[in-house]
Amino acid sequence: MNNRIEKLARKSLSFISPYVPGKPVEQLFREKGLSKIIKLASNENPLGASPYAVKAIKNKAQTVNRYPEGDAFALKGKLSHLLGIDGRQIVIGSGSSEIISMTVQAFCEPGDEIVFAWPSFIIYKILAHAFGAKPVEVGLNADFTYNLDSYLEKISKKTKLVILCNPNNPTGSHVKKHELRRFIRNIPENVIALFDEAYFEYAEDPDFGSAFQWLGKGNVIIARTFSKIYGLAGLRIGYGIASKDIIRILEKIRPPFNTTILAQEAAIAALDDRNFVRKSIQHNKKEKKYLSENLKKLGFTVFQSQANFLFCQTEKNAAEICQKLEENGIIVRPMTGFGLKENFIRITVGKSSENRLLIKQLEKIC
Repeated sequence: MNNRIEKLARKSLSFISPYVPGKPVEQLFREKGLSKIIKLASNENPLGASPYAVKAIKNKAQTVNRYPEGDAFALKGKLSHLLGIDGRQIVIGSGSSEIISMTVQAFCEPGDEIVFAWPSFIIYKILAHAFGAKPVEVGLNADFTYNLDSYLEKISKKTKLVILCNPNNPTGSHVKKHELRRFIRNIPENVIALFDEAYFEYAEDPDFGSAFQWLGKGNVIIARTFSKIYGLAGLRIGYGIASKDIIRILEKIRPPFNTTILAQEAAIAALDDRNFVRKSIQHNKKEKKYLSENLKKLGFTVFQSQANFLFCQTEKNAAEICQKLEENGIIVRPMTGFGLKENFIRITVGKSSENRLLIKQLEKIC
């Protein structure tokens, strides 16, 4: 990099490495020249997208020469009806990650502290540095569950934002209702509490604690997405829900036309397809059980997950396992990018045929 240009950049960016997602299918095609590739690295819905959403995209395809409605009025109206809240409590973003980014940008000054678990979604640390805030990491328990007491202990006079990913990415761990109740009640009113619920639809535990019922507390923000259960990852659309006062502030910095016509229409249609959501949940539950049981037979330690992926510890080097799988056209996610040791892997729950092929290949490798 040109040193003169590097000196012009914000000093805090020197702490950041670019976010590296799961390896794209196209990249492996280029590298290996394989005829078939299975991607189990990015927690996408293996069943695709709702047929309702696909139809909506086709119907609106001829309108893409026009700008979208900036505030996504129709989508917010649909969400407000389904959630039973005022539309002024909703902001639409380019995926839930933009909701998180807008929150950091809107509320954190340079030097403010942002408290979040580690390992968790890498974007939290990136955004903290990007806006000059100080990231404060909270370690998970030995079994990769949350230690909420440690969270509360990390809150200081400099803390402006607390982020909790529930269920957590990459571990799949979650917080129960009574744990969340105590946690939220102990967060000071002058600290924003952001709950990343990108995977909440997949949670099987009836005692799973969503922050939704705590919106009235005033300092709570929830970020959700259409990328996971609804299968719209390629369209980049999500939403935030909070008090009217918080949403009014976020709207001040929301980029103009930050979501597309096709994304908005697909999201509206997807919300109507409850059958697709039920089918996706049932598939995930069944196949996650299959993967967990068979991975354990191969010597993997599989941690409990309330999401659409499994977080595993291996007896062998994870990077070597991932490389051998890629040679056979299967992409999973090594966890070194999350700062974990060389023997952790995250595996997305795929189609039935994909999961069985994965186990077959692992039997040869392990």
